[in-house]
Amino acid sequence: MRNIHITIAALASASAIAIAAPAFAQDAPAPEQAAQPADNSDIIVTAQRKAEKVTEVPISITVANAAQLERQQVNTMNDLNRIAPSLEIQQAPGQNTGGGGSIRGIGTQTFSAGAVASVGVVVDQVSQGNANISDLFDVSRIEVLKGPQGTLFGLTTSAGVINITTNAPDPTGFVARVRTELSDAGTLGSKFGNQVVQGMINVPLATNAAIRLSGVANFRQGPNRNASTGDYNDTDRYGIRGRFLWEPTDRLTVNVIGDYTKSRIENGGDFFTFVKTSGPGTALGGLLADTTGITARLASCGVTPGEGNRDYCSDDSYVGHTENYGGSLQVDYEADPFTLTSITAYRKSNETGYGAASNVFRADPLELQVANGPTNRRLSLFTQELRVSSPADQFLEYTAGVFYSNQKQTRDPETLAVSVVPFPGLVIPIVRNPGADIDIQDESLAVFGQGTFHLSPALRLIAGGRYTTDRLSMDRYDYFTPADPFSRTVLDVQKFSWRLGAQYDLANDTMVYATASRGFKGGQIAIPSAPAKPFVVQPEIPTAYELGLKSTLFGGWVADLNVFYSKIKNFQAQQCTVDSTAVISCVQTNINGVKSRGAEINFFGKVFDGLSLNTGFIYAKATYPGGFIGTDGTNIGGSQLAYAPKYKFTLSGEYEAPVTSRLKGFLAADTVWKSKVRYEANSNDETTFRSHWLVGGRIGLRTDDDRYSVAIFGRNLFNVHEPSLMQSDFPYTTDQGEQNIGAIYGPQSFRQIGISLDAKF
Repeated sequence: MRNIHITIAALASASAIAIAAPAFAQDAPAPEQAAQPADNSDIIVTAQRKAEKVTEVPISITVANAAQLERQQVNTMNDLNRIAPSLEIQQAPGQNTGGGGSIRGIGTQTFSAGAVASVGVVVDQVSQGNANISDLFDVSRIEVLKGPQGTLFGLTTSAGVINITTNAPDPTGFVARVRTELSDAGTLGSKFGNQVVQGMINVPLATNAAIRLSGVANFRQGPNRNASTGDYNDTDRYGIRGRFLWEPTDRLTVNVIGDYTKSRIENGGDFFTFVKTSGPGTALGGLLADTTGITARLASCGVTPGEGNRDYCSDDSYVGHTENYGGSLQVDYEADPFTLTSITAYRKSNETGYGAASNVFRADPLELQVANGPTNRRLSLFTQELRVSSPADQFLEYTAGVFYSNQKQTRDPETLAVSVVPFPGLVIPIVRNPGADIDIQDESLAVFGQGTFHLSPALRLIAGGRYTTDRLSMDRYDYFTPADPFSRTVLDVQKFSWRLGAQYDLANDTMVYATASRGFKGGQIAIPSAPAKPFVVQPEIPTAYELGLKSTLFGGWVADLNVFYSKIKNFQAQQCTVDSTAVISCVQTNINGVKSRGAEINFFGKVFDGLSLNTGFIYAKATYPGGFIGTDGTNIGGSQLAYAPKYKFTLSGEYEAPVTSRLKGFLAADTVWKSKVRYEANSNDETTFRSHWLVGGRIGLRTDDDRYSVAIFGRNLFNVHEPSLMQSDFPYTTDQGEQNIGAIYGPQSFRQIGISLDAKF
């Protein structure tokens, strides 16, 4: 591959230089075994690709451990909304992993097949790319790393990283566990049903080897409901993970991980419903003249539009399937005075059947019908990382390496049909698009390194860089334009990203830092509506500055305060409108000069025995550049970005106290407050959701040895209907200028009350 092959020699030379770096500290001590914490109150993270105390890392980080994730019922990626004020995830159906994620208001909302995320998802040190993960189970810790993280994590991390660590096998003893969360639609006021069962078994194989198997079954009924049948949409998922740990010598560690998940979604799952409709209207250039109006037509099948409407009416029955699997091999060798690491990983994702919805409006009485055909999408991702890292606490403490990735995606033709049905039995075709064959390849190679210079016991300087060469290509055969069906689009990019900073220990438990960094997010190849040809969306380049303070309070509670500023060149945005054929058309584009600035404060960890509390607040002013024209033709320059609340507050805590000599009682709270959120890049107030609270919690009992527990839990107790997405002109604006609006509601949009059970053996 041009450019990538040319740079291999240079990268090999750079890697050799990194390996030779220990000459700066020839008499350095041997590395600590897995960087064990100094005491049990320390919170250990891997934000810099090695184990460190969170209070020593010059990055703003929010950490959620296993206990917090379980008490907040964080079972899916979308649930991560509630663990960090800086993180938002609004993943509409069909978007890429991280594609619905944003940090400090910056993220990538896209349906583009050739896009990568601004917020990278990393599981056990392996980038997930666009091979979507959904369920979270048997997780040890999740770290939300804010700001560009491209120096150590790569090209899909220009806004930050969601760094997920699962539980490792333990050779010291046999352990098994089963936990459940059970709710049913209509029981105790729950608006939908969800049954989650998670299990784990850890089996020692020898004093230096163990295997850990974990799995999940997640069955959900609703919240969407078919008014024609009275049935909730079923979403069923299964997942399993196996981890094998072997330490053949005191210097060599081998980790092998494999996982498989499968899902089944009925009738589009969480997809559009009507939340506002009106009377008669004209569309399709006058081909459709609806004298009845959408409101009356929906009423005829039992659907009443309004905030929180989750009903649709359709006699269609269709199912979508997805599967995701992969594996990784990590080998760590302590070759004093440094550690060598190799991580080889492969992932594959398949999507078949009817993904989001066959009938976009899911409303049989409407005269206008827009239907998508079945999908058949296949994605594979291969990554290889070679890394060398020094011991801690020497003059030059470093991590350096080489990273290669190759992501391939194939999409079979996906048909689109627009029809007018003036009365049952008569279908007048308006648009018939047979779709296109699409093959996409994204191949990149990078060399990276970051060093910390210990100038004194209190003062450290940071310098790092990453050189990336990336080729993104798309071959497309469009059956809609048989006279000129083939197109090939290629984007070659070579970019250098960097990080500079300093940190100073004010006291044993307090550190301040200042950093400047430049990130890099690869380009996109956008696919507009036919007959237009694909085009390139340029790479996204953020330049960010951060000033922060970290301190440990009460012996274990961590305070993380920071102020930040980021300006983005070629911000990659997606703007969705309804075109003249009533099809939702999403166009990717670059916006130069987007800014994000503000301040954030987080507290997390154990305040004292019996009380754990994680809370935070962010002010993030993320704005369009001056003079920017929105999708409605109005000037929205300087206003807040779509999907980005300006203010957000999160709180999760649990208080535990003895009830008897053998039982402890506990009370947990889970609360989020957001300022208003706009869902379109325009001035339309009707697709902006108001400021709101989402309140939940748990109350229960557990045994004094923490082996068994039972609790009643509630989420969104006040049944606040926060949408995942809103769309105006759905499917058109009436002759009187009134809006029809659709929204996508997910589980976060409705009340859930249930019971949780936990048993350890």
